[in-house]
Amino acid sequence: MSYPIIKKPFDALTNQELYQIIDLRNKVFIMEQQILYLDTDYRDQPSVHYFMLDNGKMICYLRLIPPGHKFDEYAFSRVATDPDYRSRGLARTIIMAAMNDIKGQPVRISGQAYLRDYYESFGFKVVKGPYMEEDILHFEMIHENR
Repeated sequence: MSYPIIKKPFDALTNQELYQIIDLRNKVFIMEQQILYLDTDYRDQPSVHYFMLDNGKMICYLRLIPPGHKFDEYAFSRVATDPDYRSRGLARTIIMAAMNDIKGQPVRISGQAYLRDYYESFGFKVVKGPYMEEDILHFEMIHENR
C-alpha cells in the first residue's frame, strides 16, 4: 500500500501533526534506540517536514533542513518509521521525495553508522567518521544529488 507524502513548513503544521511528529521521534529515538538527547534543537522551525499518515496516524517522517542551519548544504534528519510499518520502503520513498524536491543541490547527513550501507544505496559517500553523536556512532555523508 502506498501513502501520500505530506510536506509542510513548520508554521503550517497543525498542533496534532506536530504532536505526532514529536511522538514518533520519541518512540524511535528515545524509547527504541534509547538515545537520551534534547529533541528540540531549533532546527524544526526553518525545516520542511515530510510525513506519511495511515488513517490519521503518523507512520513515517523526515525533516529537510535548509542550508546554513546544520551544514552548508541541505540536510535531512530525524528520519523515523513507526516499527509496525517497517520493511515497506516508506523511508526510502520519503527520502527520495525530499531529494527530488531539491534536485541539483547537494545533501549532507549525519547518519547512524549501522545505516551506512542503507545511505550508500542512495549514493551517499562517507566524508567524515566514524564519530560519536548523541552516544551513537555516526558517519557524515554527502550526496551530490544531480
